[in-house]
Amino acid sequence: MSKEDFISILEVTLISANLEVAALTLLDNDTVMITFRNGYTKKVCIECDSYAAIVLDVTRKAM
Repeated sequence: MSKEDFISILEVTLISANLEVAALTLLDNDTVMITFRNGYTKKVCIECDSYAAIVLDVTRKAM
C-alpha cells in the first residue's frame, strides 16, 4: 500500500471519529497536512515513520 492510499484511509477514519477533521493531504513524502472543519490547518512530519507511527503522529495532532 502506498503512503497516499494509507493517508486516504486514515482520513476517512479520523472524519468518522468526529475529530473535527475535514481532510488529510499528503504534501510530500514527509509531510501530512490536517485541515480542520473550521479551516485551520496543521502540518505533521511523517519522515521515516512506519504506518503505525503515522497513525499515532497524525491522530495526536488531530486531537
